[in-house]
Amino acid sequence: MNKCYLPLIEDALERYLPGSDSREKKLIESMRYSLKAGGKRVRPMLVLEFNALCGGKIKRALPFACAVEMVHTYSLIHDDLPCMDDDDLRRGKPSNHKAFGEDTALLAGDALQTLAFEILTRDDTAALTGDTACRKAAATLAKYAGCYGMAGGQMIDLESEQTQASYEVIMELIAKKTACL
Repeated sequence: MNKCYLPLIEDALERYLPGSDSREKKLIESMRYSLKAGGKRVRPMLVLEFNALCGGKIKRALPFACAVEMVHTYSLIHDDLPCMDDDDLRRGKPSNHKAFGEDTALLAGDALQTLAFEILTRDDTAALTGDTACRKAAATLAKYAGCYGMAGGQMIDLESEQTQASYEVIMELIAKKTACL
């Protein structure tokens, strides 16, 4: 993948994050903590790669790439919670709920998810790409992050714990929890 995309993605993610000079400062810091924690940014780079293959302009695809990364990050925050996989570390750092508390981590994940859809439906995004593209992107992301996609995969994962899940169940779990997004 094109490594030149990485600084563009990081810059765009930073621009999309709300300022923290407000009563919601802790929430926004928690969102930033996980969103800016690093990682390979595979999902947003794939968005930009597919865009390039289709002859699209990077500037037009960046909002979509950032939205996908925000949904991915929200899923990681929630996945680490004690009621899910109960992980204390993410990428070598304390997971969000360890750094900010379970309540704030839950809200940070929720806020990142809704921010992703806000970005997809903003006037400036529609001006770049058109209303139809924004609507289709929001619908597609919602579908594959929802109950028959990533969230559904997490449910299958939870229900499969402490069982001898069949190969088919494991493959469906992987397809939904990871591959859908």
